[in-house]
Amino acid sequence: LLLCLSELVGIVPFAGGNFGFVRCSLGPFWGFMAACLEFLYYNFYNVRSFLKLAMLVEAAHDFNPELQPLWAFVGMVFILGVNLRSGLLFWGLMMVTALFTLAIVVVFWAGSYKDVDLYGYAYGRKYAPQHHNDGFMGNSFRYMDYAPRVLWFFSGLEILPLCSQRVKDESKVIPKALMTSFGVMFAIAIVSIFAVAVSSPGIHPSLRTVNFVLQHGLEEVSGIGSKGIALLLLPPTLASMVGYLYAAGNQIAAMAESGLMPKYLRPRVGPDEVPMVAMVTCALIQFISYWLIREFKPTVILFATNIWSIAAPLMYVMICAAFIAFRVKFGGMKRNFVSPLGIPGAVYGIVLWLYMFVISSNYHYVDHLDAIKAFYVFMGLMVVYYFGFVQFVQFFSKEEQEKFMKAYVLNANQMRKKSGYQGYMAAMYRRTA
Repeated sequence: LLLCLSELVGIVPFAGGNFGFVRCSLGPFWGFMAACLEFLYYNFYNVRSFLKLAMLVEAAHDFNPELQPLWAFVGMVFILGVNLRSGLLFWGLMMVTALFTLAIVVVFWAGSYKDVDLYGYAYGRKYAPQHHNDGFMGNSFRYMDYAPRVLWFFSGLEILPLCSQRVKDESKVIPKALMTSFGVMFAIAIVSIFAVAVSSPGIHPSLRTVNFVLQHGLEEVSGIGSKGIALLLLPPTLASMVGYLYAAGNQIAAMAESGLMPKYLRPRVGPDEVPMVAMVTCALIQFISYWLIREFKPTVILFATNIWSIAAPLMYVMICAAFIAFRVKFGGMKRNFVSPLGIPGAVYGIVLWLYMFVISSNYHYVDHLDAIKAFYVFMGLMVVYYFGFVQFVQFFSKEEQEKFMKAYVLNANQMRKKSGYQGYMAAMYRRTA
C-alpha cells in the first residue's frame, strides 16, 4: 500500500486527499466513492477517540460517567483550536507528543522483559486449556475477529500526502517520509507484540478487560496505578485526534474545491491556508456523531471502530487500483519514487485489503450488523447524491488543474471511444473554465 502511495505522490503530490489519485485515474465516480470512504475513515476514527478521551479523563479523576460528553466537548474545542491556530503550535504539539508517546512505549518494552517466559506465556504453557501449547487461543472465528486489529499499527500513515502543500520538493520528500515512518512503525509493532506475548500474562483473555492500550503492562512496569496511566495516555490520544481532524478538514475542503461538497466548505485562511469552515464542520460532525451514537449505542467505541475498519480497507483497495491505472495509462510520466514491487505488489495489496474488508464486514462480535448497515446506507445515499447532483456540478479544482491536468487529458484521450465519456470530461473542463 505505502509503496503504491509513495509512487503516486512521487508523480503528482496532491494535498487534497488520496481520492484525487483515484479520481484522475479511475474516473470521477470512483474518485467520489474514494472521497466518501476517506470521509468515513478520518471522522469515525475520531468518533472513537472522543469516547477514549472521555474515559481517560473519567478514569484519571473518578468523575461521574454522565460527564463524559462534557469532556468530549472540551476535547473537541482543544483539537479544533490547535488546528485553527496551525503553524508552530500544531507541528510543535505533534512533535512533542510523538516523542512522549515513543518514550512511553520504550518504558513498556523495558519493563516487560523483567519476567520473560517465551514458552510459559507466548506458547501458553501456563494457560494450557486456552492455548493448547501451540501459540494460538480460541477458534477460527476468534481469529477473524482479531485479524483487523493490525490496522491499528499503521493507520494514519496515508495522511502524510495531505501535508504536501507545506513541504518543499514534496514529490521527493513525502515518499521518503512515508517509507521511513512505515519502517519505524513496523519495528514498534513487532517489538510491542513480542513484548506482550512473552511477558505476564501473555496473550490472555484478561487483556480484554483493560480499558486502554498497554494499561496492564504499564501498571506492572511503573506501579503508578490506573489513574496515572490514564494521565500518561491523554497527550497521545489528543495528538491523534488533532491529526485526524487535520486530515478530515483538509480532505473535505478539497472535495468542496472540486464541487463534490457545498462551496461554503472551500475557504482557506492565513499563511498556512487553514480550511477554517471545513475544520469546524468536521469537528462538529465528529462530536455530534459521538453524542448520537452514545445515546443510542452503549457500545459506541465498537460501533465507531467497526465503521472505520470497514471503510479503510476499501479506501486502500482504491489506492492500489489507482496505482495500477497510473502504471498502465500514464507510464511515461516522471516518477521520483518507483515501487520495486510494481503491479504485482499492488495486486497483492488489493487481495489483502479485500480480505480485511470481508473480515471486518462479517466477523465482529458486537454491533457488527448495525455498523455494516449504517455503512451501506451512507454509501448508498452518496451514490444517489452523486448521480442526482454531483455529476452535474463537479469540476477541476485549482490544485487538480496544476497537478492532474496532464493525466486527465491522457485519460480522456484513451477513453474517447467510450460512449459519452469524452463529452462528459469536456463538460467538466467547461465548468472549470
